[in-house]
Amino acid sequence: MVMEGGGRYNAHASAQAASATFALDLIREAARTAPPGPDGTVTVVDYGASEGRNSLAPMGAVVETLRETHGEGRPVWVVHTDLPDNDFTSLFRLVVEDPAGYRRPGVYTAAVGRSFYEQLLPSGSVGLGWSSIAVHWLRAVPGPLDGFWPTVASGEQAATWARAAAADWEAFLTARAAELRPGARLVVVSGAAPDGPVRRSGAERVMEEVARGLAALVERGVLSGAERDAMVIPAWYRTEAEWRAPVSEELVLERFETVELGDPLWEQSSGGDYAQAVAAAIRVSFGPSLLQGLEPQRRKTVATALFDDHLARAIATAPPGPWFEWRLAVMCFAREQS
Repeated sequence: MVMEGGGRYNAHASAQAASATFALDLIREAARTAPPGPDGTVTVVDYGASEGRNSLAPMGAVVETLRETHGEGRPVWVVHTDLPDNDFTSLFRLVVEDPAGYRRPGVYTAAVGRSFYEQLLPSGSVGLGWSSIAVHWLRAVPGPLDGFWPTVASGEQAATWARAAAADWEAFLTARAAELRPGARLVVVSGAAPDGPVRRSGAERVMEEVARGLAALVERGVLSGAERDAMVIPAWYRTEAEWRAPVSEELVLERFETVELGDPLWEQSSGGDYAQAVAAAIRVSFGPSLLQGLEPQRRKTVATALFDDHLARAIATAPPGPWFEWRLAVMCFAREQS
């Protein structure tokens, strides 16, 4: 599922923006060696753009570095990709109107509305790839869960989901290996799980409260038990070993590091806005996939009751403190020279 549209994701995804900052130096470094195409144009692809707000800083850093390296006359294509139902209208409006954007003469914007688990551009056409807080999403729900959040999986459920996540990661990198020009690089930032006997995403406390909220809605008759039981979020937080698993002979993992991100929303909050910030962030990011089985108008009603009311109230009445322990994997892959 795509993120919540209508500008809401742009307004409530500051934690994702904080994550991207850890790879800005890395993408600048990759931009310095980004190979142009035969006509001199450098094609830069943003895989999983959503409404575009969190793409402005990295794409701006790339354009600035390319111009410093090749001169102001170097033409640049910036291609944003996401699923067909993504709110591309908000993205294009942002690119045109935001003064902090990368738009300038000789820089051109395009979009591709397809899954990044397939090849999206011609082979050997991309000079630099970027993906931030996107590849934790899976192509589909791999199988049943005893709950809706993937870290509840254990035993055969966990094995099924892990196999699907490995296949998706292989598909993503295989498609990128085909698209990248020799010598091009791909920078990826994603939520990650630490090593250990129990898989953790860092959002367990929040998701446990969402589960209590769903149970309360069932008790009130807002949801049926069957509707609640069918809900699942198709995401997977990979460990370092899963990220490093060899999947493409043509892509070399040059850099890998983990970052203990903590809770950016807690750090960004002031006064009493933390509860509302968390509720809005979870709603715009995970609400569409969690509630996708509901009719659209009911989906809005349930989202308001679950996130804006129940979750925000639970956080506001709890002892003050952060609710997340996010962890990042930051990676740079290089396409081998021919």
